[in-house]
Amino acid sequence: MCVLAHCFSYIYVIKKLSYMTRKTKSITLIQDDLLEPYYITKDDMCYTVNERIVPDKNHFRSKGNGKEYSKPQGYYPNFDQALIKVAEEKLHTKKEYNSLREFLDEFNNILTQIKNYTDGIRSTI
Repeated sequence: MCVLAHCFSYIYVIKKLSYMTRKTKSITLIQDDLLEPYYITKDDMCYTVNERIVPDKNHFRSKGNGKEYSKPQGYYPNFDQALIKVAEEKLHTKKEYNSLREFLDEFNNILTQIKNYTDGIRSTI
Protein backbone atom coordinates (compact mmCIF):
# COMPACT_ATOMS: atom_id res chain seq x y z
CA MET A 1 0.00 0.00 0.00
CA CYS A 2 2.82 2.41 0.84
CA VAL A 3 4.54 1.83 -2.53
CA LEU A 4 1.27 2.48 -4.34
CA ALA A 5 0.81 5.78 -2.48
CA HIS A 6 4.33 6.87 -3.45
CA CYS A 7 3.64 5.92 -7.07
CA PHE A 8 0.50 8.07 -7.17
CA SER A 9 2.34 10.92 -5.44
CA TYR A 10 5.10 10.70 -8.04
CA ILE A 11 2.61 10.73 -10.93
CA TYR A 12 0.79 13.71 -9.39
CA VAL A 13 4.04 15.68 -8.99
CA ILE A 14 5.13 14.92 -12.57
CA LYS A 15 1.73 15.98 -13.97
CA LYS A 16 1.80 19.14 -11.83
CA LEU A 17 5.32 20.03 -13.03
CA SER A 18 4.42 19.46 -16.67
CA TYR A 19 1.38 21.70 -16.26
CA MET A 20 3.43 24.42 -14.56
CA THR A 21 6.18 24.37 -17.20
CA ARG A 22 3.72 24.52 -20.07
CA LYS A 23 4.59 27.31 -22.48
CA THR A 24 1.98 29.93 -23.22
CA LYS A 25 0.67 30.04 -26.76
CA SER A 26 0.68 33.82 -27.01
CA ILE A 27 0.66 36.94 -24.89
CA THR A 28 -1.57 39.91 -25.57
CA LEU A 29 -0.25 43.33 -24.48
CA ILE A 30 -2.74 46.00 -23.44
CA GLN A 31 -1.25 49.44 -22.85
CA ASP A 32 -2.62 52.96 -22.97
CA ASP A 33 -1.61 56.41 -21.74
CA LEU A 34 -4.59 56.32 -19.36
CA LEU A 35 -3.11 53.27 -17.61
CA GLU A 36 0.50 54.55 -17.37
CA PRO A 37 2.77 53.49 -15.69
CA TYR A 38 0.79 50.24 -15.69
CA TYR A 39 -0.08 47.88 -18.49
CA ILE A 40 -1.92 44.57 -18.71
CA THR A 41 -0.85 41.35 -20.38
CA LYS A 42 -3.11 38.40 -21.14
CA ASP A 43 -2.00 34.84 -21.64
CA ASP A 44 -3.80 31.48 -21.70
CA MET A 45 -4.40 31.55 -17.97
CA CYS A 46 -5.00 35.09 -16.73
CA TYR A 47 -4.60 38.84 -16.99
CA THR A 48 -1.46 40.24 -15.37
CA VAL A 49 -1.17 43.84 -14.20
CA ASN A 50 2.43 45.05 -14.60
CA GLU A 51 4.07 48.27 -13.51
CA ARG A 52 6.69 49.84 -15.78
CA ILE A 53 9.51 51.13 -13.59
CA VAL A 54 12.12 53.56 -14.84
CA PRO A 55 14.86 53.98 -12.22
CA ASP A 56 16.01 57.51 -11.47
CA LYS A 57 18.26 58.98 -8.79
CA ASN A 58 15.46 58.65 -6.19
CA HIS A 59 14.82 55.00 -7.00
CA PHE A 60 15.71 52.40 -4.37
CA ARG A 61 19.39 51.36 -4.70
CA SER A 62 19.78 53.23 -7.97
CA LYS A 63 22.39 55.71 -9.06
CA GLY A 64 20.07 57.08 -11.72
CA ASN A 65 21.32 55.02 -14.62
CA GLY A 66 19.27 51.80 -14.29
CA LYS A 67 17.39 50.07 -17.05
CA GLU A 68 13.61 50.13 -17.33
CA TYR A 69 11.96 46.99 -16.00
CA SER A 70 8.50 45.60 -15.26
CA LYS A 71 7.12 44.48 -11.94
CA PRO A 72 3.99 42.27 -11.80
CA GLN A 73 1.34 43.70 -9.48
CA GLY A 74 -1.16 40.84 -9.61
CA TYR A 75 -2.80 38.06 -11.60
CA TYR A 76 -6.54 38.15 -12.33
CA PRO A 77 -9.01 35.77 -14.00
CA ASN A 78 -10.89 38.53 -15.84
CA PHE A 79 -10.23 41.93 -17.39
CA ASP A 80 -12.52 43.91 -15.07
CA GLN A 81 -10.59 42.80 -12.00
CA ALA A 82 -7.32 43.77 -13.67
CA LEU A 83 -8.70 47.25 -14.43
CA ILE A 84 -9.83 47.68 -10.83
CA LYS A 85 -6.30 46.79 -9.70
CA VAL A 86 -4.88 49.46 -12.03
CA ALA A 87 -7.32 52.01 -10.58
CA GLU A 88 -6.32 51.04 -7.03
CA GLU A 89 -2.62 51.30 -7.88
CA LYS A 90 -3.05 54.68 -9.58
CA LEU A 91 -4.64 55.92 -6.38
CA HIS A 92 -1.27 55.73 -4.63
CA THR A 93 -0.73 59.39 -5.41
CA LYS A 94 1.29 60.21 -2.28
CA LYS A 95 -1.10 63.08 -1.69
CA GLU A 96 -2.59 63.99 1.63
CA TYR A 97 -6.36 63.64 1.79
CA ASN A 98 -8.24 65.66 4.39
CA SER A 99 -11.32 63.45 4.39
CA LEU A 100 -12.49 60.01 3.44
CA ARG A 101 -14.87 61.61 0.92
CA GLU A 102 -11.98 63.32 -0.86
CA PHE A 103 -10.09 60.01 -1.10
CA LEU A 104 -13.15 58.11 -2.36
CA ASP A 105 -13.91 60.84 -4.91
CA GLU A 106 -10.37 60.50 -6.29
CA PHE A 107 -10.73 56.71 -6.50
CA ASN A 108 -14.13 56.93 -8.22
CA ASN A 109 -12.74 59.52 -10.64
CA ILE A 110 -9.88 57.21 -11.68
CA LEU A 111 -12.20 54.20 -11.93
CA THR A 112 -14.76 56.18 -13.96
CA GLN A 113 -12.10 57.41 -16.42
CA ILE A 114 -10.92 53.87 -17.07
CA LYS A 115 -14.47 52.48 -17.25
CA ASN A 116 -15.66 55.22 -19.65
CA TYR A 117 -12.68 54.60 -21.87
CA THR A 118 -13.18 50.83 -21.99
CA ASP A 119 -16.95 51.20 -22.49
CA GLY A 120 -16.23 53.52 -25.43
CA ILE A 121 -13.97 50.90 -26.97
CA ARG A 122 -16.56 48.12 -26.40
CA SER A 123 -19.27 50.17 -28.12
CA THR A 124 -17.18 50.48 -31.29
CA ILE A 125 -16.55 46.74 -31.52
